[in-house]
Amino acid sequence: MNFIYKTKFLFFLLQKYWLVKYLFKIFLINGDYYFELTKSQNNNEENLFITNISKYITSKNFIEIGYHYREMNFIGLIKENFFGKLVDADTSHGFNSFMMSKIIKKTNRNVSVIKKFIDLDNIDQIFDMKKLGCLSIDIDGNEYWILENILSKNIIPELIITEYNASFLNHEVSVPYDKNFDVKKKHHSLWYHGASLSAFEKLLSRFNYGLVKVIGGTNAIFIQNEQIQKSNLKKFKSFELYQECWSRNKKGDNTAKEQFDAIKHLPLVKV
Repeated sequence: MNFIYKTKFLFFLLQKYWLVKYLFKIFLINGDYYFELTKSQNNNEENLFITNISKYITSKNFIEIGYHYREMNFIGLIKENFFGKLVDADTSHGFNSFMMSKIIKKTNRNVSVIKKFIDLDNIDQIFDMKKLGCLSIDIDGNEYWILENILSKNIIPELIITEYNASFLNHEVSVPYDKNFDVKKKHHSLWYHGASLSAFEKLLSRFNYGLVKVIGGTNAIFIQNEQIQKSNLKKFKSFELYQECWSRNKKGDNTAKEQFDAIKHLPLVKV
């Protein structure tokens, strides 16, 4: 098996085989297989945690910005018939949105699939509801500024899961807002994007959120204080839960501090 993974062509064929098998089960056997085969990042930990506490969420709806049809944070909510929106810039020529639309139709769920690059000018087109249960945002760029804008409009999700940038350590910083932010063009390392965990904590604490979980040095889950009390969860400070991104460290064969040293000369906004 290791030989296959090390041979690009054979690994390409293996990936195609997995995709065909995945789609065969969903479209030709039973659409409900989708909820068994689709996971979130980090061995499905995000999905399992959110699904487990979803019974405490009052508004049974969601918006997930930045997803893949085979990997998303709110797959469990969709299974539990939460209604909502899946939004992605979809740089794969629309394939991600196309596949997701077909899957939603097959599984008969009340979910809108939207192909859009989210920025501060078009955000109102997505956030047009008065109450929102759950929000996930993972766009490798303007997360901090998008969240700040949403909250300032008095749209207060009960639960927020956001990607944070572990390479920023505990510095309360974000990249500057750039309407056309492209992580691939900003720095070759792909380490320069988003905001630190402590930056998100500082922002969200102003709106009565508490940090309850960090997963894989990648995603942070914040919940409204009222829901934290209902669900008997514990609230933490960012320095208590901060994790380096293990997958990033492994790929770069370095540490978060070394990553920060490589990008700290780039523009950063102290929040």
